[in-house]
Amino acid sequence: MLLKKNEKTKTMTIVAVILFGVFLLGALYFNTSQKKELPTIKDKIAVPQNLKDKEKNPTANADGTVQGDIVVLPAIDYKYLKKDEKLKALMISRKESLGIKKSLDMIVHSDENFKIGDIQISMRDILEKAFIKQGEVFEEKIDASGAVQPQKIKAYGIYVVQPGDNIWNIHFNILKEFYEFQGINVSPKADEPIDQGMSSGVGKILKFSETMVIIYNLIEKKVDLTIDLLEPLSKIVVYNMDEVFSLLQEVNYDNIDRIQFDGKTIWIPAKKS
Repeated sequence: MLLKKNEKTKTMTIVAVILFGVFLLGALYFNTSQKKELPTIKDKIAVPQNLKDKEKNPTANADGTVQGDIVVLPAIDYKYLKKDEKLKALMISRKESLGIKKSLDMIVHSDENFKIGDIQISMRDILEKAFIKQGEVFEEKIDASGAVQPQKIKAYGIYVVQPGDNIWNIHFNILKEFYEFQGINVSPKADEPIDQGMSSGVGKILKFSETMVIIYNLIEKKVDLTIDLLEPLSKIVVYNMDEVFSLLQEVNYDNIDRIQFDGKTIWIPAKKS
C-alpha cells in the first residue's frame, strides 16, 4: 500500500512517540527495581548476633561503614588477682565450687587465656604441647560441614611456682584442702612413711599425682619435667581438676593406707555401697 508524503510523515511521528513512551516506561521500571535492590547500611554491615550486645553506640560513617566499640574480655591476669575485685570474686567463686581456697592460684577454663608477668598463655596451647610430649595427638571433632566442633570446656587449676617450692608439697596442699572440704582433717604428717618405712596411702597418692600434672615453662613456652625454678614466676603446675577429683573421690579415707602403687599404676580399694 502506498502512502502519501504527509501520511507517511504522520505515521513516522506516531511510531516515534510510541517508541519514546516504551523507552520512558523501561527506564522508570529499571530505576525503581534498582532502588529496591540497593542495600541499606545495615545490609552492608551484617553484625553477628553475639556481637550486637557488645557494641556500644554504633555510628554510621560517611562511607557507609558502621563503627562501634567491641568489648573484648581480657586474659585472666595473675598480678590483678588480689587488686581487681571482679577478677578476685570470679576466682573465689570458681575455687569454692571445687572446695579449693589457697592451694591453687587460679581456675582457668580450657578455652581461656591467662597472663603471668608479661607473658600471655593460652590453655589450648599448653594442652596441645602436653599431648605431643606424651606422644599423643590433640584431637578435635569435625562435623560433616568441615567445621571444628568445640571441645567440652574443662576446668584447670593453675599454681604459679615460687622460690623454694617442691611438687610434693604443692600436691599435698591440694589434697588437704579437698578432704577438709569433705569434713576430713588430714594430719600434716599423713604423707610421711608408716611402719617399716613403707609409703602411706597419702604418700602413694602424692607420688601418683606427679604423673597427672603438666609442668609448663613460661619462659621457654614448653612442657617441662621438673619445677626447678629458673627465675621467679617462670613455671606453673597445671591440674586437670576432673582427673584430680575423680581420683580423690574414689578414695575411702578410712582405708587410704590400703592403696597400692607400683610407680605407674595405682590401685584403690573399692568403696562399700
